[in-house]
Amino acid sequence: MNAFSEITSNDDQDPLLEMIEMPWGFRLRPADMKEKATDLIVEWGLTLLGVSLLLCAFAQWLLPGSLYVGNTLVVKLVLTCVLGMLGGLAISVSARGFRPEVQVDRTRQEIRFVSRNPRGRGQILATVDIESIIGVGITRSLTTGDCHCLIYLIDGQKPLRIATGTEAEIRIIREKMDDYVTPAHERLAAKMAAKPAA
Repeated sequence: MNAFSEITSNDDQDPLLEMIEMPWGFRLRPADMKEKATDLIVEWGLTLLGVSLLLCAFAQWLLPGSLYVGNTLVVKLVLTCVLGMLGGLAISVSARGFRPEVQVDRTRQEIRFVSRNPRGRGQILATVDIESIIGVGITRSLTTGDCHCLIYLIDGQKPLRIATGTEAEIRIIREKMDDYVTPAHERLAAKMAAKPAA
């Protein structure tokens, strides 16, 4: 069963994050996930634009060939390809949605960055293997005062932000993440133990 919880310990601060416990791990998303009118308009607008472009891509084959000057077949093929790709891209973006979510999955040993649409369907934007994480940290924004939970990767890339919220919320997430990530000293000890003695 899924358990929704707003993870904050301060009564004077509104929660910024919501943690949903899952059988395989947990999900993090902004506490305010109400449908915004602008998001809905953009999503429906992109869907309508995509459908219109796809219809135009194939409806032009119904036009007589004499409307085009030159090699009509090549012009129609190029228009079909361009309008079809633009229409497909618009529909793909609208289906993806604009509601961010991070899923920490202990079963699959991965962190998924997901975008959800109003119908609740999610699209995975990126994944990170938990084994490639060497540490979890907290940083504070100088301008807004919010805190961020960061994960540091083995390959030395820029740290990835998995959550933004109040300090109390981020500390809870960091403690939870520490259970998922193997600390550097344990990783080094396991590597040394596996190395054959010379």
